[in-house]
Amino acid sequence: MSGPTLRSSFSPYPDDLVTTARRLDNGEITSRALIEHCLEALERCENARAAFTGDFSADRARQYADAADRIRAKGYQASPWAGLPISIKDLFDIKGQVTRAGSTLLADRSPAIADAEALVPLRTAGFIFVGRTQMTEFAYSGLGLNPHGPQPWNSLIEEAKAIPGGSTSGGAISVATGSALAAIGSDTGGSCRIPAAMNALTGFKPTAARISRKGMIPLSPSFDSVGSIAQSVTDCALLDHLMSGETDRWEAPEAADGTIRLLLPTSFVRNDADSQVLAVFETVMRHLDKDGIEIVRQPLPILQDIADLNIQAQIVAAEAFHYFHDELLHHSDQFDPRVRERIASGDRTSVQALRQLHIERQKLCARFTSEMTGFDAMICPTSPILPPPIEACLDPDSYGRFNRLVLRNPSLANLLDGCSFSLPLNWKGFAAGIMLTACNGRDRALQRIARRCENRLKA
Repeated sequence: MSGPTLRSSFSPYPDDLVTTARRLDNGEITSRALIEHCLEALERCENARAAFTGDFSADRARQYADAADRIRAKGYQASPWAGLPISIKDLFDIKGQVTRAGSTLLADRSPAIADAEALVPLRTAGFIFVGRTQMTEFAYSGLGLNPHGPQPWNSLIEEAKAIPGGSTSGGAISVATGSALAAIGSDTGGSCRIPAAMNALTGFKPTAARISRKGMIPLSPSFDSVGSIAQSVTDCALLDHLMSGETDRWEAPEAADGTIRLLLPTSFVRNDADSQVLAVFETVMRHLDKDGIEIVRQPLPILQDIADLNIQAQIVAAEAFHYFHDELLHHSDQFDPRVRERIASGDRTSVQALRQLHIERQKLCARFTSEMTGFDAMICPTSPILPPPIEACLDPDSYGRFNRLVLRNPSLANLLDGCSFSLPLNWKGFAAGIMLTACNGRDRALQRIARRCENRLKA
């Protein structure tokens, strides 16, 4: 099979969050050593530096790490997660910092007076926010490109700088390069899952209402959700548990037992796919489809209606236009032209039309629940294509075509108000993923299903 050459030096931090926390508790490592690992990654790797917006404070990170180590040394442990370094997407408020959302338009905003609500439990648990990560301007693209710089690139593809995936581009690269152990991001149409898939990581989009979005710059309130990118399903489940404010004691999700039935749609999700993606995907499906995991290939009728109605694109554009109207009116020249064009298109949707679109969306959500009866989740490629070179996306027509392709499959979970995981398509650094999507509110069940699939993929 032809395709991009993959990097052989892919080496994020060797342990995930949960394993690292255990090693901290056992005294095998220190939080200061973790921070120094992150700083070393930044020192040696240009791409790691490009993942951050410039708000990375080495001294502040070292101070927090030393404090966590001192507390542990005295035998106290307010939280097992204290001293673990994670990165935060640039659209979340962090107390004392300016939230720019990847744009120069917001550079003169006052610093935030409080952390975004989703981050408060993480701060309380002792996670160290090592820095703000780069993103597509206002999170409005799945490619991860931003002309305002810095521009991270794919961590896996060797011969040309390829797109990192977006919009949580810097978050994925921070984990892939070892400059953070996990990343907090947003997901409006795949913005955590796309960059996770393209960098051989795990990404999770929860049911939107599960985690507060207060203190987060919105793109589309109807579809925005708070997600994560990490090295494992367990890590994503941990971060989701904390950010959702669940009060019960966290336990790592056990792999689902018994028979799991996964629906693989026979159309739409595989259309226009790269031959290499399909070949590896089919190999992985054969590997999964055994030992109690049943993959059923059949049409999912709702998908054709989704393609025909184009509801999500219209709602996102209309809601973004409403939110960014003043900036668009007075400072249109400061936008990324590609983002400006998409936001401006929202002016064509009237209030009455928007109301009708929401009604149609509710009908689709109910249909999805009905058509998924008898299945535990839907499975498909996260993106049907491998990451194209950044250079190939600079032409407006190519940009639009690639962007529509990478967003198409992940955005289903946002439109249908479900929850969704992207898992690495295989365990050898292939720059693509498989996606598991379940109905609204089935987040915990999906975490157990994802654990089962993750275990099988690593077998």
